[in-house]
Amino acid sequence: MSTAEPHSHPHPHPQQPGPPPSIPANPALTALLDSLPSTQLPFAVAEVPIPGSNPPQTQQIVICPAHQKVVCPECGVDYNALNFMQQFMRAAPTDAIPPPPNMAPPPQRAEMIKNAKEQGNLEDLAGLRLSGGAAFKAQQFPQAINMYSRSADMALSRPPWEPAAVGKEETAIALCNRSAAFAFAGAWANALADAEAVILLKRPWTKGHFRKARALVGLNRVEDARDALVDGLQFEPEDKELNAFLKEIDEKLALED
Repeated sequence: MSTAEPHSHPHPHPQQPGPPPSIPANPALTALLDSLPSTQLPFAVAEVPIPGSNPPQTQQIVICPAHQKVVCPECGVDYNALNFMQQFMRAAPTDAIPPPPNMAPPPQRAEMIKNAKEQGNLEDLAGLRLSGGAAFKAQQFPQAINMYSRSADMALSRPPWEPAAVGKEETAIALCNRSAAFAFAGAWANALADAEAVILLKRPWTKGHFRKARALVGLNRVEDARDALVDGLQFEPEDKELNAFLKEIDEKLALED
């Protein structure tokens, strides 16, 4: 039997992965964790109605069992963040991004709208829409366009842990209103762009199709306007606004023939 001769040059051999390097414990962090109380906070679960739900619905929230409060100064507990996270986890899709742990729960939308109406707070989304509507009714279209633009920007900049459907709905409303303001200002191309964005966001909503048709007529694209109306009528065949506009366009096209 022949013996293997030694290699004349070394061959590299793959290194076997070793154990990961150990990370030394942070003494300050360890002391802080050890100092935290180990007792669990008492809580109870209460069934409360969901505001604005139709038909009426209820949801479960965590409260202090001794005083039946979400925020209880007597017991030193505040369950707002816990209740918000619980509601978020129930309603959010599986790929939703939760809020950071130090983020306070957002105020209720109804309360925001109420404050906007009573105090005229223009930094609030509902307040911007109300102000834009007031400017629109006063035929101050540049101001209305500015308000609706700010409203759309705020809706689009919602943090990712808030439900996407909320921002989508708010954006569609803001752009639909801005399309109307652009139309009255004679900026037909801008009105068309906003209307098409509304349709992408909320296709079954006939208002977007109406805005698109109005902008197309302004651009002298009457046939395309008719197609836009027909497209909208497939969602709401009895829509009075679309049907009236379609009749007007058909009469216009008949005269041209």
